[in-house]
Amino acid sequence: MFNETYDRSRDHAFKALRLSPLDPMNYHSYLALAWVSLFTGRFEDAVKYSALGVQVSPGFSILHASLVASYANLDRLEAARAAAARLLKLAPDWTIGGFVRMDVVRPQLMKGLASALRKAGLPE
Repeated sequence: MFNETYDRSRDHAFKALRLSPLDPMNYHSYLALAWVSLFTGRFEDAVKYSALGVQVSPGFSILHASLVASYANLDRLEAARAAAARLLKLAPDWTIGGFVRMDVVRPQLMKGLASALRKAGLPE
C-alpha cells in the first residue's frame, strides 16, 4: 500500500479478512483499507474501516489517528475532535510529530494525514 499499489493492497486486505474473519490481527487489514480509502479520497470508507479496526484492536493508536483524519477530511469536526479525545485518552503523549516521524508512508501522503490531524486539534 505504501508504494501506491492501492488496488492490490485493498484486494489483499479483503482476502485476508475473507480467509480468516476471526483473526485477532485483522486490525492490520482494516488499517490497510482505511489508509487506501484515505489516500484515494474515499473518506466515508476510511471512517468505516478505521472504526472496524478500532473495534478489533481498541488499543492501536494508529487506527484512532486514522479515524480522526477520516472525520476531519469529511469536515465532521465534532466527530474528529471526539475521536481525537479518545486517542489522547489512550495515548496521552501522542503527537502529530511523533506520528510523522514513524515514516511509514511517503512524505506527501503523511503531510495530508498530518494536516487532517491538525484540523482536529491534535497536539504537534
